[in-house]
Amino acid sequence: MTRLQQRMADGQTYIIAEIGQNHQGSLEMARELLRAAKNCGVDAVKSQKRHLPSLLTDEERTRPYDSPHSFGATYGEHRAALELSLDDWRALFDYARELDIELFASPWDIVSAAQLSAIGAPLFKIASATLTNIPLLERVARADRPVIVSTGMSTLQEIDAAVEALDGCELYLLQCTSAYPTSFDSINLRAIETLRRRYGLPVGLSGHHRGIAVDVAAVALGARVLERHFTLDRTLRGSDHAASLEPAGLARLVRDVRAVESALGDGHKAVHACEQASLAKLRGPRQRVAARAPSGALAESIAAAVQSWSAP
Repeated sequence: MTRLQQRMADGQTYIIAEIGQNHQGSLEMARELLRAAKNCGVDAVKSQKRHLPSLLTDEERTRPYDSPHSFGATYGEHRAALELSLDDWRALFDYARELDIELFASPWDIVSAAQLSAIGAPLFKIASATLTNIPLLERVARADRPVIVSTGMSTLQEIDAAVEALDGCELYLLQCTSAYPTSFDSINLRAIETLRRRYGLPVGLSGHHRGIAVDVAAVALGARVLERHFTLDRTLRGSDHAASLEPAGLARLVRDVRAVESALGDGHKAVHACEQASLAKLRGPRQRVAARAPSGALAESIAAAVQSWSAP
């Protein structure tokens, strides 16, 4: 059983630290991100994997890439600098098992999906950008593992097609708005319930917003999975760092989500054991005597009290 499945069985929220390529192509930085995420108390770390020969045309690969976030002179060099090797991936999965934290990734192409499956990824993530890549989804479905799907930039009809392509998989759908960062008025938390009603699947939120209040609200609205971008330092070079949580913020998110889970309760209205002392004090003997008094006697008592208060 994956940790994702265990959280679902326990009625708890599965919390993912999305490191994307915030590791900057460094296995050691990726390990550091895993350690930090583990210390924050999350359930899992997610990254991204691309097989660049499958993804980039010659024109895209050689295109000059002049950006403050660039790691190379061309787009191909930039993308290559951010990729982990297959040996790095194997080492990272071993390290995740050592830390006892779940590690998985979003494959951006069929080759990456096959490689992640062969390495032993316990589950898959479909990024919003690849939701309409039906051949990729069908390849992921063949791995027969849980699949989490982000739905940014997608219509319900496109999500319908993705769900159909992943038929037979254990699916989880995340409301997502693909803007970095996302303004609060573009998050649309109520879409979580829309997805739950339409598909009858566990739902959640993949967020790129500021702060953690939205994540806590999402759990109160029924989110079972939360994903937030995570970095060691929001000022680092790279397009995702600025929209990521740092360790202190991620730790607060985990703390507050677990508190809300406990506070939601079971919905059954009852007098709690912790209320007994207050009950004895605030509804003590005088209250009980008044409650048992005949209506006439109670009226006389009230009239006498009012008269005493109004006396000069």
